[in-house]
Amino acid sequence: MTQLRTRQGAKTVIAAACIGNFLEFYNFMAFAFFAPMIGHAFFPSGNHLMSLLYSLMTFAVGFFVRPLGAVTVGKFAHRYSQRSALMLTFSLMGAGSLLLALTPETETIGVFAPVMIVIARLLQGFSDGGEVGPATTLIFDAAPEGLGGVFGTIQYMTQLMGTLVAVLIGLVLSLSLSHDALYAWGWRVPFLIGLVIVPVGIILRKRAADFDHTPPEHSPISVEERSVIRRVAPLIFFCITSGTISTYLRNFGVSYAVTVLHLSPAIGMTGMVIGLLVGSAMLVPGMWLAARLVNPRLFVISTGVVTALVSVPVYYFAIHSPGVGSQIVLNITLFMLSSLINGCIWKTLLESLPVGSRSFVFGIVYALAVSSFGGLTQPFITWLVAVTGNPMMPAYLMVLTVPLGTIPWLLLLRFVERASVPAASPLSPQGGLDANGTVHLSGHV
Repeated sequence: MTQLRTRQGAKTVIAAACIGNFLEFYNFMAFAFFAPMIGHAFFPSGNHLMSLLYSLMTFAVGFFVRPLGAVTVGKFAHRYSQRSALMLTFSLMGAGSLLLALTPETETIGVFAPVMIVIARLLQGFSDGGEVGPATTLIFDAAPEGLGGVFGTIQYMTQLMGTLVAVLIGLVLSLSLSHDALYAWGWRVPFLIGLVIVPVGIILRKRAADFDHTPPEHSPISVEERSVIRRVAPLIFFCITSGTISTYLRNFGVSYAVTVLHLSPAIGMTGMVIGLLVGSAMLVPGMWLAARLVNPRLFVISTGVVTALVSVPVYYFAIHSPGVGSQIVLNITLFMLSSLINGCIWKTLLESLPVGSRSFVFGIVYALAVSSFGGLTQPFITWLVAVTGNPMMPAYLMVLTVPLGTIPWLLLLRFVERASVPAASPLSPQGGLDANGTVHLSGHV
């Protein structure tokens, strides 16, 4: 009975951690997918590309406060508990979504409309920055022994699922509503639907608290742990930066199809839906490989090389043969390759950090990388296309992200392999410094 309750508790904790990340990416990607409509509503301009740029800059605002959210909520979690922090971030997430869904257009209330949208994005960005560290740590700790790093990939899986649900709703709206209706009010529907998730998430996270019998820890970070963090944090930053840029390039697909290639929203969203379905499915074999590959170097490097080699031709195909077929090829290729290696990458990132500071450090590094590059990727690529007149710019940027992430990941993997990471003993349940002076990064590896 105790074992059953333990398994039940682990599932509840993982679900509670995932639902916030799901809502985060659902809201973020709903904004990104409907950026042309949001730009029309709140940043009306005679130039559709400039309206899109203003809309994407508003989208980027939320990223800039992520580090503040990571630090504030990280300290809150350290003082109270991971679950208390996640209740706070989920409530703020819901408030931002409500404001975004109900704000009248600029034609109705003037300049107050874009101001309120910016405030909504600030609330979402703050909560999202505080969400990642505690949520990822809860998933890691609730995973079966030895699979914490692999289960960390679930964090990315919920990103894909949130994105998939957002674009599915967008696809249904684009097929069922007229162009005028979609631009007038249809874009609000996904945000209103997202609000339904909020009470479900609050209930789920309250249930997760029933399985939390461990008091919060207040021990300071040791000298040994600080040394480890100084060595691995910059490498983690570059790995996440690479993943962030490529993620938001892929998720730029709908706006790219509509604004740059002048395709209908339905075509852009159809390609995105199929790409996300394939990408989500490929995460499972990716996690299987991450759990079984003793040396994943060849697999990760070769997949990265393939990504760099095929990015240019698939974008070229999408540009010179615009339509649903080329959109499907583009999205399947990019999402599939990314998902296959994601398990190996997340496993290395999470296992490189000391267990006592994993939540706080990973949350801050993740927030810094995403705030620096995530919010600016789509506005930057839109600006590049507008200035150069070359729609191939996303392909070139995608190619550059491969070495940006692969090289630091190789260095990080080398560090993890050299570190002594035995299973936690009864005397050292959470790793730390053993009698021989060796730093234990984690008891789950």
